[in-house]
Amino acid sequence: AFLNFFSYSQQNDLDNSKRYIKIVVDSEMTEEQQREINLALNQIPGVETSRMDKSSGVFLGIYVPNDNLQDQTFLNWFTNHGYSVMCYYDAGYTPGGMIELSKNNCR
Repeated sequence: AFLNFFSYSQQNDLDNSKRYIKIVVDSEMTEEQQREINLALNQIPGVETSRMDKSSGVFLGIYVPNDNLQDQTFLNWFTNHGYSVMCYYDAGYTPGGMIELSKNNCR
């Protein structure tokens, strides 16, 4: 019984773990497009933070993954809306942890 509880607890922790994604966009954009990106992605269930920085071309999102929301969801959204994605970085998110809003650390 202990083993089953331990397995269930671990799975539950993984299911509720937050992630962050940083996407570097290689497309010029206006302030209006930046606002549209923030609004559109903030409306996706599970997205807690959505920020597009127009000057650097870097998008940052914090989200709780689920069946309909993975890193590929963000990438698909950008490419489906005509933006060229140079690279991205997706990792576990720790509240209070350092998140670098730069073009470094992309795969």
